Amino acid sequence: MKLRFWGVRGSFAMSGREFLRYGGNTTSVELVNDAGQRLLIDLGTGATELGKTLMAGDFGKGQGSLPILLSHTHLDHIQGLPFFTPFFVPGNRIFIHGADPGTSTLERTLQNQLAPHYSPLNGLENLAAGVTIETITAGSEITLPGFTVKTTAVPHGSMWTTAFRITADGKTVAYLSDVEYPNVDDPMPEAIDVARDADLLIHDAMHADEDYDLRRGWGHSPARAGVVVAERAGAKKLALFHHSPDATDDMIDEVVSRTAARTAVPVFAAAEGSYLDV
Repeated sequence: MKLRFWGVRGSFAMSGREFLRYGGNTTSVELVNDAGQRLLIDLGTGATELGKTLMAGDFGKGQGSLPILLSHTHLDHIQGLPFFTPFFVPGNRIFIHGADPGTSTLERTLQNQLAPHYSPLNGLENLAAGVTIETITAGSEITLPGFTVKTTAVPHGSMWTTAFRITADGKTVAYLSDVEYPNVDDPMPEAIDVARDADLLIHDAMHADEDYDLRRGWGHSPARAGVVVAERAGAKKLALFHHSPDATDDMIDEVVSRTAARTAVPVFAAAEGSYLDV
């Protein structure tokens, strides 16, 4: 299984010389299994770049099929929706899977993203591709072409997001973005289970450890929370993810250095455009 980070930033996209190495686009992660089947996690601004590359293949011919997992519907995770080029080609089939957000439904929330006061698209029904919205229940297991996905709900400030455990080709990736545990040094058992023996754990690390006390309750984790989950779950590698929009390349380097010094688990910071063989 291969993985590519298309967007690794949280909250909002950034640009500038200090953000070039890790990138400024918001969250979007692509998985491709050995058979060439593809899965996308989140539709942040990073997805727009993936969409352009997909147009060189089946998606440019209206023959593409893509499942998308949404961890939640905060803007930084769906902002790429109106600009994802495969949506505009008749014949493409795109399946969006996510939990209903609070008192609304997933479909109604995404529909609102394309409402006239936000977008000239004026609704999902105006996308040329065939788009299917599938509501998932946290704690369930879903089977997608070439992938098995287990889900669980994790706390994110005043709401809950969906964490994913994705398996293909005998490899497992755990995705725990946008999470803040009630006790960051004692993460909930459900989070440990999602990451159990994972070949790669992608974990929220929006805050440097030394900054966390000033940002407690914002819904995001310090880097050390990912370490605790990785160690207790026996994960083989840890990718620090959902970088703060204020974190420059040098600041992220420092977070990686300090985090790696406190654990035997290999640690790196997710960087936009980087490939990984899981």
